Amino acid sequence: MKKFLKNAAERVWLEGDPEKDCTAGLVVFGTMEILLGLFCFALAMLLLIVVSANGLHGIRPIHYWMSMGFLFYLTGWFIVMGMGSIKARRWARALLLVGAWVSIFFGTLMLALILYILPEIYSLLADSGVLPPMGALGILYFVVLVLLLLQVVFPLVSIVFYGLKGVEATCERRNPEPCWTDRCPLPLLAMSFVSALGCLSIVVGSTTNHVVFLFGHVASGIPGVLVLAAISVASGYIGWGAYARKMHVWWCAYALVLLTSASMMLTFSEMEMDTLYTHMGHAAEQIARLQEVYPFNPALFTFLSCAWGIMACAYLVWVRDCFRPEKAETEVKSYQQRKAEEEAAKPKEPPRARMRLD
Repeated sequence: MKKFLKNAAERVWLEGDPEKDCTAGLVVFGTMEILLGLFCFALAMLLLIVVSANGLHGIRPIHYWMSMGFLFYLTGWFIVMGMGSIKARRWARALLLVGAWVSIFFGTLMLALILYILPEIYSLLADSGVLPPMGALGILYFVVLVLLLLQVVFPLVSIVFYGLKGVEATCERRNPEPCWTDRCPLPLLAMSFVSALGCLSIVVGSTTNHVVFLFGHVASGIPGVLVLAAISVASGYIGWGAYARKMHVWWCAYALVLLTSASMMLTFSEMEMDTLYTHMGHAAEQIARLQEVYPFNPALFTFLSCAWGIMACAYLVWVRDCFRPEKAETEVKSYQQRKAEEEAAKPKEPPRARMRLD
């Protein structure tokens, strides 16, 4: 075991060397990502078979299709990123780093929420009689383990690997010309990525029910559609502005985070859960089942809204220095140009005096 850890540390150290070729590691990680894509596709097919055999059981069809669409999105993401990693594309390395950080952030929050409500879910499964107590416990542990591996462990390993200097240099050597991800720092690329996903999720989520909870009030129908459209456009504009490094977009993002966080906190602190479920379009039977899960209460959602707002504001403060004035230009250099400048900047060593033997 000690020898294995020593060899692994030596490999990581070598791959951190810019002169080290990491093509083999890129192929291995790319293959793993393609396998993850196939795994997501298998989950989508399993969900399709289960629903076809047993029906939706009160689940709204739009929620089922949203789940299927999300699994297909993950399938395409992992397969495309895996192929890009195998080919050592510069954009694939940047997007995989961004995706790994985003996965760790949201995956950690989701795991914390699942662990919080896990005892109640176990009680519901055990009392329903559908599964024996040990079987329900085994399934829940398996789900938590899979989420831990996919959303925390694998992204952490990916961050360590794709963040190595050797991996970056290998991608630049095999693809010398700059690509579109080189024009934006990774923290802003992550902000742009999350904003684009937020815009897409708002558009897709609005198809379930055109209802918006706005500072303790409910906006539905045409007003709800207009509010959702405004938030979606603002999120998309922030994603574009973060990639373009527009300074005024930082202020827009900060204002949007404060407004949405304050609105959610005020709404969840004043409304009862059955009122929220009714406006969200749930049937009476679904509301009764959801109310049995007592951890889903206004206090929990108020706390989550507050925590999300604080973390988002802290991230915006951290990335503020990555923005630049609108008229400033950043030169993106190729690998050959940067390598030549680095070699020219190194001081030349004076020739050593030879020892005379005569």
